[in-house]
Amino acid sequence: MILKLAGVACIGLGLAWTLCYLYFGRYELSVVFIGLTCVGVLALHRSKRSDSSSLLVVAHGVFVVVCAISLIDAPIAWVPRSAHLFLLPLAAGAAFTFERHERYGTLIFPLICIAAFVAFAMGALDPLAPAISPPLEVRAWGAKLNTTTSMLLLAMVFGIYRIDSGKRLRLERELGRAVRNGEIEVYFQPQVRGSGIVTGAEALVRWRHPSGKLLSPDAFIDLAEESTLICEIGLEVLRQACETLRHWSDNPRTQALRLAVNISPVQLQDPSLVSSVSRIIREAGIDPSLLEFELTETALATDTAAVLERMEVLASSGASWALDDFGTGYSSLATLRTLPVRKLKIDRQFLIEATRQERAQRLLGKIIEISHVMDMCALAEGVETPDQRELLTRLGCDHFQGYLFAQPMPREELNRWLGIHCGLQLV
Repeated sequence: MILKLAGVACIGLGLAWTLCYLYFGRYELSVVFIGLTCVGVLALHRSKRSDSSSLLVVAHGVFVVVCAISLIDAPIAWVPRSAHLFLLPLAAGAAFTFERHERYGTLIFPLICIAAFVAFAMGALDPLAPAISPPLEVRAWGAKLNTTTSMLLLAMVFGIYRIDSGKRLRLERELGRAVRNGEIEVYFQPQVRGSGIVTGAEALVRWRHPSGKLLSPDAFIDLAEESTLICEIGLEVLRQACETLRHWSDNPRTQALRLAVNISPVQLQDPSLVSSVSRIIREAGIDPSLLEFELTETALATDTAAVLERMEVLASSGASWALDDFGTGYSSLATLRTLPVRKLKIDRQFLIEATRQERAQRLLGKIIEISHVMDMCALAEGVETPDQRELLTRLGCDHFQGYLFAQPMPREELNRWLGIHCGLQLV
């Protein structure tokens, strides 16, 4: 919504002022507002993606154009500078839109905008103003228009933030009741070896919202981590995974199947994690060696010593560890050597790029080679086509997970899938 608002505002103001200055024959001034219009078009185009890079590109584009206009908009005796007022909604929009962990977007860039606003308001940048000025005919009503529009945009930014905060607060309250109400469901996606042998599955969390809609992790995991509800949700996923392993232990042909369970970086910061996990495993009465805990590289960004200690304690109980989304986070090879990790999970983006670029294919090969050198298993995620599997096999990877084999499914459906693909009779 912020990107769309920025796009509409930039295009509207850019076109209006461009036509105005063309009418007065001030072509040199119209160029700046053509640039503002282009930034607006970019904002609307990028609003479909709404990622951090899009926000940064648009925010900096608006900042540069507003500063350029503010320099031209030097104050005169009876008309104050007004273009710099647009730096206020820009600062607010950035502070409210970026994720909390994106320090530059939420703090540094807004401070830069405010600093520029103060500098323009105090006249500190007036010596840099070029020897051109808007026509006197438009200065007075232009200042009124800029003031009204900038304050209106600022109010709209706060309105959007208030609506979004209200939605997040309601979602957080509902999520806080999800475990107690039995709304957390676990889906399982099989993992296979190159020969087609099923080795186990990954447990993936889903939320059966009170509305009846099944929500994927993208819709609530970030909120769960910010509110620390992820600790309770993570333990519930582990309980259901252990229940599945206990169910499989009754059949000799599924006793060796393993389950991978994700551990959030927030969970790893919880001192009670080890005792809670150990209690769940003990109550389920399962073999801990059939559990594989997955953590992402972001878990290694802070307090690595505490994370390593908890990982080693759980590994000493028989469970193993896998590093998820390897190559996209913070770990170095030196750090990797100190972790009790036995598997590297290759992010699907590496695989997608490897099918398009020779350099990406060589990089993927090196990642697989690293896993072999460090005596680890490499598992590729997001395998969707036979060509991708063939490429991975050629590069030395023989453990796969993806839609080519099966999509995530509830336990009952997984049991039927195992019965069909592995000749198992499960109920």
